[in-house]
Amino acid sequence: MLKVSRGACFLALLAKGVQGDAHEKKYALIAGYEPGSDVTQHNMLDLDQAEMETHLKTPSYDKASAIYNLGGNSGAKAEITVSALAADAAKGAEVKQGTVGIGKMKSAAAAGATMITVSYKSVCKEGGLDTKDVSGCFTAGGGAITVGGVDIGAPTAVVNKYRTLAGFSTAAEKKMTGQEYFDIYKAYFGPGDYAHQRVMAALDKTGICGACDDAARVQIAKKTSAYMNVWMYVIREFEDAIADCKAGCIDCNDDPVHAWDEGVAFYAGSLEGTDGSGSGKMLHALADKRCKNFGTCTAAGGGSQVNEELFKLFTKGKVALQQGKCDDAKPLKKSIVELMSVPLVQGSLRYAYKVAKLQGGSKEFAEGAAFSAAILPRVHNCDAAAAKTISDTMNMEIDKSAWVSADTYPAVKKAFESTYACLGITCAHVGGLILDGTEYYEGAGPCEGGHEGHDHDGDATTEAPTTASGSVHVQSGSTLLFGTLLVACVGLGQ
Repeated sequence: MLKVSRGACFLALLAKGVQGDAHEKKYALIAGYEPGSDVTQHNMLDLDQAEMETHLKTPSYDKASAIYNLGGNSGAKAEITVSALAADAAKGAEVKQGTVGIGKMKSAAAAGATMITVSYKSVCKEGGLDTKDVSGCFTAGGGAITVGGVDIGAPTAVVNKYRTLAGFSTAAEKKMTGQEYFDIYKAYFGPGDYAHQRVMAALDKTGICGACDDAARVQIAKKTSAYMNVWMYVIREFEDAIADCKAGCIDCNDDPVHAWDEGVAFYAGSLEGTDGSGSGKMLHALADKRCKNFGTCTAAGGGSQVNEELFKLFTKGKVALQQGKCDDAKPLKKSIVELMSVPLVQGSLRYAYKVAKLQGGSKEFAEGAAFSAAILPRVHNCDAAAAKTISDTMNMEIDKSAWVSADTYPAVKKAFESTYACLGITCAHVGGLILDGTEYYEGAGPCEGGHEGHDHDGDATTEAPTTASGSVHVQSGSTLLFGTLLVACVGLGQ
């Protein structure tokens, strides 16, 4: 039998603790979520949405279109035309142009290539930003470029590109075909870039917004961008993470974890801060807004039930991927989509009621149209008749005489509620439209029944400690091993 002294055991424990600290890099929290990779650039896409909304206050449609289509805050990269490379350039190699432009090879380039793509480390904010900062940009006139310390000569052209809100939809068909939820939405709308077409119709006053006034155009543009473009792309990241996961492999799932982290980064955005207490522009902010309207702000600190439950699932999914438990992540993704649907239903019901019974005009109708369009494909997938009841009175293209009214609102509300079980949500998740305090608007209170037993957390009896944002602190693999060693060492003294 192998004998180990307590002294040797604790030395091993100490060494493991130091090793764990050295190898486990910590990244900035995202609304309380601890990412397993660096997604800082992804998290900043919400700054594009914020600038777009700022331009729409005027409104300046040209400027709003520029930031929406060209970006400027997230994923800066330079496509640099150079003389044929004398040798291969490895992915990740440092790229410099003097002391100004600094970055790393985004992808490898073979000897003979005449273009390299570089991810920026220096500041280069151009694209569609109204106020640009090109102080750290690579330029055609900026002198020689080095890759990994090797001079490859001066570039002949540099094109800066960015991650964009538009790209989340324009590239959807290529990237998402075959993924469950995108296929449902494409089947309902037809074109793969259905969301982008709606945003541009509002910005250009064409298509569904050919007859829109400014109030309606603004709402369709900004709400569709965040609640259709971004909503679907968040789900796409979770889908990709699970598809790329290698079952049973502890050390080879960095890419799936990174994709999962990207989904959370896009869901929350940088403006929420590290603890989720900020004022954001993405889906996290939407959930916290709608919960105030529907009496569902039940999380610690007054946050939404939706975000509280989602951030538990986000962390569980990350840990499952890190541990190579790919199948464990699949039901989590399903629950995530169901919870992300709740604010869309709440928004649809809120603005339907405003138009029907509170003298809402074109602004409120457009808001209801934007929210309902964002959830109707899922409703239709559950019950085509229910979806038709909703779209017949909330579709952006209908004549004002057909808008949802006091007579038709009950049918719209009932149509939504009839699909709750299929959507995977409950009457308690949606709540009722609050008039004041705990009093509901007449005819807009919570429904009864509707899939009340659904457990999104997957653990009906045990609640993990949460932060105010609803995130869960789950032990890392090294922490668990450290604890196991500690128990073993203590055992030697018994």
